[in-house]
Amino acid sequence: MFGGLGAGKTAFTRGLARGLGVDDGVSSPTFALVNEYEGKFHIYHFDMYRINSYDDLYSTGFFDYMDTGIMVIEWSEKIEAFLPEQRITVTIKYISETEREITIEGAEEI
Repeated sequence: MFGGLGAGKTAFTRGLARGLGVDDGVSSPTFALVNEYEGKFHIYHFDMYRINSYDDLYSTGFFDYMDTGIMVIEWSEKIEAFLPEQRITVTIKYISETEREITIEGAEEI
């Protein structure tokens, strides 16, 4: 997921998780770096805002989660070089307090 601070990345993730059968509350993984949810699929919700190097990324366990469920990654521009080629990219642009522009790319490839 791409989008600035307050764009609605966590709110989007909350809706995605609810649609996939997650009953637990979805919250921002800002301090935990990754939150896990169980629904129809395993969902791993990452926040890469504080990731500044490969070592930082590696220490999150990011690579261990690959191919084990749905990975929702906030601030993915910070780790773009390590994202798989086949992916769905969601870009959220803040328009106003009640309006966002959401672009979804790559879904037709998966």
